[in-house]
Amino acid sequence: MTANDFLDRFDANGMYLKGDGTESVVFTTPSDIRFTGNFHFRDGLCVGAATDTIGNWNKPDGSPIDGIRFLLEFEDEKKLVAIDQGKIIRVQESKRSGSRRDFLSHFRIARNLFVHAQAPADSPVVDAEKTKKMLVRAAIWLTPKSVFAFDPADFQELGKTRQKELEEAVQEFLSVANHVPPDESATEEQFRAASVPFQKLLDILGAYLTMREDAKVVEQVLRGTTFPPWVLNWDYEFKDDSDGEEAIWVNVYVDEKSIPYGQLGKASTELSMSVRQELVESKIDRWPHIRLNTAKEHKTKGR
Repeated sequence: MTANDFLDRFDANGMYLKGDGTESVVFTTPSDIRFTGNFHFRDGLCVGAATDTIGNWNKPDGSPIDGIRFLLEFEDEKKLVAIDQGKIIRVQESKRSGSRRDFLSHFRIARNLFVHAQAPADSPVVDAEKTKKMLVRAAIWLTPKSVFAFDPADFQELGKTRQKELEEAVQEFLSVANHVPPDESATEEQFRAASVPFQKLLDILGAYLTMREDAKVVEQVLRGTTFPPWVLNWDYEFKDDSDGEEAIWVNVYVDEKSIPYGQLGKASTELSMSVRQELVESKIDRWPHIRLNTAKEHKTKGR
């Protein structure tokens, strides 16, 4: 089947002309790793995609899938398509400029959230079962956003073997992350399944994620901070404020479902004062600002 043969099966809006049905396709990657599979359609919309080896993409309620991109290989060429609320949309690949920078920016945050969530395990007084539940609850790094804009071709210096390992780890991670709803926590099974390829990504990309010296002090201070129970995870970045002054922006990610009613303002103020005092006492010259974000905002914003 040629690319045009496939695209001719959809109208100008990306609706599947047959209404219901299945289309066999070949999913591929820029480095030519191929996976045979298919798309499933109902009422003109894509409700699922599946490969024979790495998993599938669908929603538990059978509704149209959304926000996923696939590179497809045909007899004559490759085509990048996106699933937009179940509609098949052709993507202009020329828009991928700066993908390496964008990918590393997203993955750096994911790495930080993955590492910061490990803090409870450092304490010998924390129950192992409780620690496991805390790690799963804090796993807001388990989202497709963590590997957004990934392209193995951006890492040619790794060599073909390592590039392939990197790409396979991303695909394995996505096979889990695509099934975690943005407004829900991952399950323990999803956490375990995603942790393996994510750790592989960390091993391969560690050299691209260096840490500045003063960040070690900030890490130590924030790890010693007692956050309210409705805080899932935290991160920070060095960035000037609106007045052009050097600052540290502490990003606190909260569970919007467990914030005590009417206490958010008071709790966030107390948290801000505590973090600021500890950073100042540690002789960090930059003024700290606290930003509250929900887990859902983190998983969906900026993708």
